[in-house]
Amino acid sequence: MREVGLFCGTFNPIHLGHLMMAESARDQFQLEKVLFITSATPPHRPSGLLDKEARHELVVAAIANNPYFEASRLELDRDGPSYTIDTIRAVKNQHPEFTRVNLILGEDNLAYLAKWRESDEIQAMCRLLVAPRDFPSPNPKYASDTPGSSQLPDASIEMMDFPLIPISASEIRDRLRTGRSVRYMVTQEVHEILMQKRYYQDIPAGSL
Repeated sequence: MREVGLFCGTFNPIHLGHLMMAESARDQFQLEKVLFITSATPPHRPSGLLDKEARHELVVAAIANNPYFEASRLELDRDGPSYTIDTIRAVKNQHPEFTRVNLILGEDNLAYLAKWRESDEIQAMCRLLVAPRDFPSPNPKYASDTPGSSQLPDASIEMMDFPLIPISASEIRDRLRTGRSVRYMVTQEVHEILMQKRYYQDIPAGSL
């Protein structure tokens, strides 16, 4: 069976934590590739984002040196809100039936997955690869005691062996806005674009 990773997010902006999370999933679960899906219009966050093409530009730059990573325009080129279930179906349609989709997400998002659009279908159509956020999992493989997992009794959930990385997109945005360095929080390629195009640097506090 071919294993494909699906990493959906606003990537506002993409940073080293995102890349380490995707690589941990790829390595631990022998994924053939990881698709980075830049969310165009996430239903839970319709405003306060850098332009979708600018965010995708940063994703493309960030993953360019990893042959196992691929930047996808699935949600960018689709009209309407960016629902994960629609993206999973699109990926399934593009790949043979013997391909399993592995949805990569953080432990904080797992707690809300039961409320996502067609959550039952998401659980039925893919395996969930979960990165711990605030504390290590009691078992590095199974997530039966992970917050949110009790609401997903039929889901296939695997915990990643992932080091906690204290980097957040909100912190990066704030540092850029206030003129502080974000070097080594993002890749060199992303850093160069952020500096050249002044992304996030001329935005009033609270806007992003």
